Amino acid sequence: MIQVMGLWNKLFGKKQTPKPKKSPYLPEIEDPLDIAFAKRFTAQGGFFLYNDTSDQVLKNFKEILKENKWEQSETISLNQKLAQRFNVDCVDQSTGKLGHFKAILIQCEFLISNTGKILLSNNQINHFKIKALPKTIIVSAHIRQITRDVSQGMTKLKNKYSDTIPTNITTLNIKREDANHKKNQTQQTSSKNIYLLLEDY
Repeated sequence: MIQVMGLWNKLFGKKQTPKPKKSPYLPEIEDPLDIAFAKRFTAQGGFFLYNDTSDQVLKNFKEILKENKWEQSETISLNQKLAQRFNVDCVDQSTGKLGHFKAILIQCEFLISNTGKILLSNNQINHFKIKALPKTIIVSAHIRQITRDVSQGMTKLKNKYSDTIPTNITTLNIKREDANHKKNQTQQTSSKNIYLLLEDY
């Protein structure tokens, strides 16, 4: 699996000196928003890649392609600037099906810390339904896009687009291979393999 540095080490990597036991009467100390998001996102089956340089983002993207044995041409984007940055083809359409591609590269509106979900709108996926997108979605996001919960995310969304509120607002469901998810065919088709390229610089 791709080696992830930085924030990931805070979660699972480096050993820390044991701390004295807390009093059971003290309230639990909550994780910072970024750590809480990463824990919930990965617990659901998402692949989290922390990046502290622009070069590392592109390197990790190439590692995703290499790990899955995909050609560059099998990954697309709906955003011209994003397509140019990652050197993939841009598909200029707003509806239909894109499932014949291996992966799609998109941005997002916000990352929801308390659920580990990724909030999208028509600004990222046009008018596509999630199930019409490729099986794997690679999300490019910045750490400043992390919000506490969906309520705060929606408030920021309204402030961000004060003139015209986006349409097709939705969250990504991560595909899981457990038996309960396999029973629900509807959920299975709208759930995806998710890679998150989180930038912090």
